[in-house]
Amino acid sequence: MYIHANYNLRQHNTFNIDCIARFFVEIKHASAIPVMRHDPILAALPWQIIGGGSNLLLTKDLDAVVLSCNYDEIKIVKEDELSVWLSVGSGCNWHDLVTYSVNNGWWGLENLALIPGKVGAAPVQNIGAYGAEVQDTITRIQTFDLRDGTRIELRKNECNFGYRDSIFKKELADRVLIHRVTFRLLKQSKANLVHEPLHEAIVNKGLRVDTLTPKDVYDAIIALRTQKIPDPKVLGSAGSFFKNPSISLKHYQHLQETYPDIPGHKQVNGCIKIPAAWLIEQAGWKGKKVGHVGTYQKHALIVVNYGGATGREVIEVSEMIQNDVINMFSISLEKEVVVL
Repeated sequence: MYIHANYNLRQHNTFNIDCIARFFVEIKHASAIPVMRHDPILAALPWQIIGGGSNLLLTKDLDAVVLSCNYDEIKIVKEDELSVWLSVGSGCNWHDLVTYSVNNGWWGLENLALIPGKVGAAPVQNIGAYGAEVQDTITRIQTFDLRDGTRIELRKNECNFGYRDSIFKKELADRVLIHRVTFRLLKQSKANLVHEPLHEAIVNKGLRVDTLTPKDVYDAIIALRTQKIPDPKVLGSAGSFFKNPSISLKHYQHLQETYPDIPGHKQVNGCIKIPAAWLIEQAGWKGKKVGHVGTYQKHALIVVNYGGATGREVIEVSEMIQNDVINMFSISLEKEVVVL
């Protein structure tokens, strides 16, 4: 356990925002929690969990104990002819895990390549991209209760996974620290190419769909992401800033009268999901900059820190975008990032 006082979290958020935490603590084992609870200063403060900070916007200094799990071991816990089960420490870099899996020829994580952050944050957000979500491979999650360090294990069906959502964002928010995540990966499978741009990229490379390897898909996705998404080391961002909204079929049909090319994907509940990037671009925000903040020139859904921005400035620009979209389409955009 490492405890740092008055710690700058700039290296722990991909927006590259300067923010001072009263205390920052890196934890590897459950035994650290009771020790901290017996410290009168640490116990009196609120406790806040962060991972790699890739889905986080810091708007103020935190008079809190900020916790991060740095346990990063990857181990095979079970294996048969068809599958392999990996138990992965939540402090492991997410892309490193994806790379490890595809280098072993295992299917399941390849569509989620190059997503920034740590393994422990992946189930919290139920990260997803290119037709896949992390819940597709998770079997169980081991956590520590922040009240006393008790180990709590949740199976997949107890995690209440949804679109960019889970029990860890609601009932268990800042109540448990994710320590390990178990994934079931497949030794043989077909590539998930339901996302049309990915399918096109594969075909354009001259690859046969029926002979693809996980590495083929992984490479194609890295190429796609680097074309559209900025490197947070160069331009601070948290990836997609807003969720893709769902509207009623009636609302969608009404919008089609004015915007006949508006894209939409029908959901199982009958609602229509609209790409937020399209709405933002139509509202004139693609590549637009206000002060130190703007949207990325190649992808309207990504709000970026062009250098020196505060968290409040990012919020102000995001609210401008929301207002313009709701005025133009009567659609409310919900933030995907966690704001502190």
